[in-house]
Amino acid sequence: MEAAEKLTLEQRSRAKSDAIKSACFGSLSSVMIQDSAIIILFATILGAGDMLSMITTSTQGIASCLLLIPAAFLSGKLGYKKTIMQFTAIGAVMIMLLAASPWFAGYAKPVLLLSIIMFSVCMTVYAAAWFPLLDGFLVKSDRSDFFGVMRFSWQTFAVIFCFICGLLLGKKPEIWMLQVIIAISALGLLGRMYYIGKIPDGHQEKESISFTDGISEAIANKSLAGFSVYICCLYLAAYSTPPLTFIYIKKYLLVADNIIIIISSLALVGTLLGFLTAGKIIDKIGIKRMLLFIHFFFALVNLTLFFIGTYSIFNLILITILLATYGFAAACSSIAISTEMMELASPNNKAMSMAFCGSCFAAGTGGSRLMASLILGSGMLAPQWFIGTMKISHYQTLFLIYGCAILFVCLLLVLVPAIFPKGNYRYMPG
Repeated sequence: MEAAEKLTLEQRSRAKSDAIKSACFGSLSSVMIQDSAIIILFATILGAGDMLSMITTSTQGIASCLLLIPAAFLSGKLGYKKTIMQFTAIGAVMIMLLAASPWFAGYAKPVLLLSIIMFSVCMTVYAAAWFPLLDGFLVKSDRSDFFGVMRFSWQTFAVIFCFICGLLLGKKPEIWMLQVIIAISALGLLGRMYYIGKIPDGHQEKESISFTDGISEAIANKSLAGFSVYICCLYLAAYSTPPLTFIYIKKYLLVADNIIIIISSLALVGTLLGFLTAGKIIDKIGIKRMLLFIHFFFALVNLTLFFIGTYSIFNLILITILLATYGFAAACSSIAISTEMMELASPNNKAMSMAFCGSCFAAGTGGSRLMASLILGSGMLAPQWFIGTMKISHYQTLFLIYGCAILFVCLLLVLVPAIFPKGNYRYMPG
């Protein structure tokens, strides 16, 4: 019997509620660093260029790629709840250090980068323990709906927070205002710890499988390995679009800071709708059609951004709609990936199997933004070029490259069990 099935319906319902609340409070810091324009603006005020600004949004993905599997092994030995509590506390300290970085004068940028890197390491360990902890109270039939409600809830919480911040900051925010916002997000991590402490740990016995055996077993799981390679390549091509768009409209279109934050908040509405409806859409059209639609929308957004080269109210509205469309597709993809990952994970190797899939996902997300930052910093792209009378910036060139790469990744759909369920797989989709 699975650990979740040993709990009563009331215990599972209470655990799901506490998990959602913990996700809401913890989302403030992660969304602020990874998906909003706040840290990009904060880094810019401290004198960071395009390269460092992009790197600040890529650290969580890079840390997950490099450390998620070792973190999963560590959490399996320490216990999932204990691991989450300890590393969330350290993460809160790192966010407070981030807020204090301007006080380090000439060392402000190194302190900023160090605090973000250390926070990303802490959140990697948290993520490694999070999914196995969920598996302790989530039965199979609850997974899609739970992930949809949970992510809708924390995204709503983050959208409201970021939107209010955009209204309060004004066109040219003072550095202390951004410091206060960052410090508030650190307090949110304490709220995460409070609600995590109330969740029952269904995995009382620590996993006994060795590190090398755990990795070998995960790689030998053909359905899991194929799916992991696919999502890595998909997000390597698609994940840099939002932060690159924020840098593009600030540096090239010269949009005011508060407008950028409001655009980023409104764009998250698409993500909210995706989380709210993804489960129902997947049930209706299936994973196969869902993944094809996701590819189409990711490519459409990037190729359309390629053709937007001037500042106008219409173009700002169009950019907001495109980012919302991207968020909707990313949310649907996230629900599908999480559900499939838990289904494909080996029963006796949950933490390592999910970490293997998660590290491949992170290799795509972190690698995408790191690659974009290196390209921008190296100056390898022509600052501008022309198609007839249309002037193209190096930012638009990247959008074109992303759009074409996403279309090319369609070839890797043959690796996804839900689309081509052939071979001796553990999981056969209905």
